[in-house]
Amino acid sequence: MSAESNPADRQKAKTFFQYGNDAALKDNLDYAIDMYKQACKLVPDNLPYRQSLRGAQRKKFNNDPSKVGMLAGAKNQGIRMKARSAKSKGQHAHALEICEDAFSNNPWDVSTAREASEAAEEAKLLPLAEWYVESVINFAKDADFFRHAAHVFEKNEHWAKAIASWERVKQLDPNDENANRQINGLSANSTIQRAGLNDSLDKRLRPAAETSEETAARLERMKLEQLTPEERWQKEIQENPNQVWPYLNLAEHHRNRSQLDQAEKILAQGVKNNPRDPMILQAYAEVQIARMKRAIESWTQRTKERPDDEAAAAKLAQITKLLSDYEIKEFRRRLALSPEDANLHYQLGLCLAKAGLHDEAIAEFQHARSSPALKVQALLQVGQSFEANRALKLADRAYRDALKSLEGEDMATSNALHYRLGRVAEEMGNMEAAEEHYNEVAANDYSYLDVARRLRNLN
Repeated sequence: MSAESNPADRQKAKTFFQYGNDAALKDNLDYAIDMYKQACKLVPDNLPYRQSLRGAQRKKFNNDPSKVGMLAGAKNQGIRMKARSAKSKGQHAHALEICEDAFSNNPWDVSTAREASEAAEEAKLLPLAEWYVESVINFAKDADFFRHAAHVFEKNEHWAKAIASWERVKQLDPNDENANRQINGLSANSTIQRAGLNDSLDKRLRPAAETSEETAARLERMKLEQLTPEERWQKEIQENPNQVWPYLNLAEHHRNRSQLDQAEKILAQGVKNNPRDPMILQAYAEVQIARMKRAIESWTQRTKERPDDEAAAAKLAQITKLLSDYEIKEFRRRLALSPEDANLHYQLGLCLAKAGLHDEAIAEFQHARSSPALKVQALLQVGQSFEANRALKLADRAYRDALKSLEGEDMATSNALHYRLGRVAEEMGNMEAAEEHYNEVAANDYSYLDVARRLRNLN
């Protein structure tokens, strides 16, 4: 299954991988993902290729599992059935390719990781099987997943990890009578391995004639295998501080545990050692933004509990302003690298509009409307910024253009546009047009904002 015996495929995969890295640096994530998939297809057991692919897939969701769509589960169920079918036919490489389609919908999908891990194991790619398990283990909540994890760790002779997985099984399923037996057996294996390792280490201290390079390499692998993922990433950072993936993996590990301060420290170190790397800079900015948003939530709660606390209100306003300035600066930095990215123009426009900088926001939204996927929302935002600037005729035109471009049964956007058109018509003194637009909204959702009250006032 590996392309290890095929130099041509290895070289092609290396080229695809480099294309993927270049695209990821420019935030062209769709192309990066496609290139990484091609590399993985040619060399399925190359872990750096898999790690880069998963990193790009997760980056599309801003490394936030909560941003995965609600329909992803249903989509992935069908994809997993196809992967299972490929496995049953012995098509393990194809099963892994199919699983990657599911990871594009949800890069944290535990069930898909289990399917991929089983396919890798059946293909005798045990390190890959273990990586699939570890890539989602922080999100797993099912005892059966941890049984599988323990099995994979045991296959790789990683006794401590296997024991930890059986401990999780005991927590999730206290009635599992097999767990303690498994833990006892694994503990014995761990003791035997440690004794063998110590004996081998003693031999390493003897004259060079009594050992070999192969033995030294094996001992080094044995020591590495005993490390936790965090310890491995730390080791990689110490040994090669200019390699960005260990920083990103370790920071994501902390983010998944809501340890934002630790993630910030890791990425700050990464920025110091790689000051021009766009991926490190973006990851650092995302953590800083997450930290500020968490602080805003905390101070918002405090102001609700103590409405007379002027110091708390001032602190909330200060952090809110800091966040606004930081986001604007960050999106401008990204746009300097990818000036044609419509989504970045749209996101910058939202930040500028929120800060009250509507002239600048309008320019960004007008860039974003060139994207068919963003056109309607960009025109809606353009209209709202024109409204804020009291350019009512331009706002009316933007909303009407958005309505013309609206496709399908997008009732929420239709209601928003008709409501805004009603408000603009009211402001311009055209009450008949305002009533017509409010009636469109009321026919769909009579409870929408204050549309019921406005209709009563017009009548």
